[in-house]
Amino acid sequence: MLLDTAALYFRAFYGVPDTVRGPDGQPVNAVRGLLDMIARLATEFEPTEIVACWDNDWRPQWRVDLIPTYKTHRVAAAPTPTTADADPALEVVPDLLSPQVPIIREVLGALGIPIVGAARHEADDVIGTLASHAATPVDIVTGDRDLFQLVDDSRHVRVIYTGRAACPGWRCSRMPPSRSGPASPLGNMPTSPRCAATPRTLNRVPVARPPVTGPG
Repeated sequence: MLLDTAALYFRAFYGVPDTVRGPDGQPVNAVRGLLDMIARLATEFEPTEIVACWDNDWRPQWRVDLIPTYKTHRVAAAPTPTTADADPALEVVPDLLSPQVPIIREVLGALGIPIVGAARHEADDVIGTLASHAATPVDIVTGDRDLFQLVDDSRHVRVIYTGRAACPGWRCSRMPPSRSGPASPLGNMPTSPRCAATPRTLNRVPVARPPVTGPG
């Protein structure tokens, strides 16, 4: 099972109220929501392995060179032409979410879930590479419709698509058989042709769940 980690913790952040806080008073709603997602996925789909795919570069310059409008609406501060390599564009991230990202990495490590990224590439690239080379069935968990193009019934590669719930928590939206929607508009990318998709659905994860604790 390959997790589009950033997509999931962003959805967790917006789906779980920021009144969920740690002992020090710091909001941990994204952490809690992501853990709830992973717990539900592990219980319902019983994957043999879970990999947290990571955005080592959320907006690679080589992709911007190909599509200049790529994610421009999510740029907080653009680099200058002379400092692009040393000072990449900064992504707009909610103030209450940024401090939770290092905690998410720490918790994933404590759970033994490997974090896999690649320099100058996004999690989508990592997911595409791992899914296309996998020798076993693969479930891709994402809220990004761009990844529908990886669905391959002959190789048992499917997408578990998360949709933002109307109330705290999250759920997966059902994908109609043999049809998926156009490419996600979130990246300001041209739309892609429809591709084959296997219908999957996941009920909303309740947020009232006992905390996850480590061994000992």
